Amino acid sequence: MSLTRPPLELPRRIRCTEPDLGALECGHQLWHLKAARSWASHVVRTTPSCAHPLLVSLSELHTNALKHTASGLPGGRVCIEIERRRRLFLLRVTDDGPRLGVEPTDPEAHPVPDRPESAALLTEGGYGLALVEAMALYWDFIRGPGRVVTVRAAFDRSGRTRPVA
Repeated sequence: MSLTRPPLELPRRIRCTEPDLGALECGHQLWHLKAARSWASHVVRTTPSCAHPLLVSLSELHTNALKHTASGLPGGRVCIEIERRRRLFLLRVTDDGPRLGVEPTDPEAHPVPDRPESAALLTEGGYGLALVEAMALYWDFIRGPGRVVTVRAAFDRSGRTRPVA
């Protein structure tokens, strides 16, 4: 008789005791991105236009975790939390920390260079956090135990984004 438990099915919802908090644990598979967006659209309980900034940012942060950290390796995980407050949505995306043998880097937004709009759309990569910065009212990150990184972002529940300077 084996005492080992079968691996957990991912993605899976994490039970939260707070009614305004939702949590999801995803694996390293790319199809989990779509599942996370679908889950998030139900958790926020609002119109698609109001949820759009949060959903786009969630996709970018989740993609970055898979692309740049151990979360993208087999067995890797990404934890996503969405908290509903009176006027805000708070999003937290936590990765598994740096890949083995790679020094951890801090998340930073790179401004999109001045290009014709069509060329900027065709450029791949490097703008995930710039999109988050443009859509969130505020974002930052914290480094936790085991060098995991949690990127946190706040969004207006009305769907308004940060005013352009």
